[in-house]
Amino acid sequence: MASLEDHSSRLGKALAELAEAQRRSEKRLASLEDHSSRLDKALAELAEAQRRSEERLASLEDHSSRLDKALAELAEAQRRTEERLAELGKAIADLQRAFGSTVEEEAASVVEVILRRKGYRILQEAFSLAWDGEIDVVLPVEDGNGKPIWALVEAKSRLSQRDVRGWSQRVRDPGWHQQLKARGIFGPFLVYAYSIRMDLGAREQAEKDGIGLLKCDGEVLAPRGLIEPS
Repeated sequence: MASLEDHSSRLGKALAELAEAQRRSEKRLASLEDHSSRLDKALAELAEAQRRSEERLASLEDHSSRLDKALAELAEAQRRTEERLAELGKAIADLQRAFGSTVEEEAASVVEVILRRKGYRILQEAFSLAWDGEIDVVLPVEDGNGKPIWALVEAKSRLSQRDVRGWSQRVRDPGWHQQLKARGIFGPFLVYAYSIRMDLGAREQAEKDGIGLLKCDGEVLAPRGLIEPS
């Protein structure tokens, strides 16, 4: 009888230990399940974040692609604009050259007519002298006594007081005279300025400096004598 009681006591103790072990196992399982659930949630959040990142990346790539396309279009438009500007610049330069040549040609024609009317003999066709300080019209003539004279003309589409002053100073410069002599132009000089339009100050300056003025319809102001070379 005592043996049965002892056996029963040990069984009860073993069952209690098993029950405790089972409780601890269930507690650990519950903890693991909770951890697993939190891991699943974290993974889901990471997956969602990754999806959003990929969407943003795709959007950025699309935006970048559109920017690249827009930049390429702008570069092409800029290239076309530069080509058109270059063409326009060339056209303007051609027009300026043509207009400049026309003004010089008109000046040469007018001074020839005026000097013939005054009794000068034209020795050769008028020409321009391209050098430091270009002379638009150079016309060698001879007066009634056979004296050689050089008509010099500055040609401008619009003549200002400053233009006349600068031209007057140049034709009286001894150093300039020496350069003319080196080119076979010895003087004396009959000096004019030709223009399509002239400022009021231009005429006043010409009168002051003794420079003749010409327009397409003839002589506006006669030179005040000859300028002798220095």
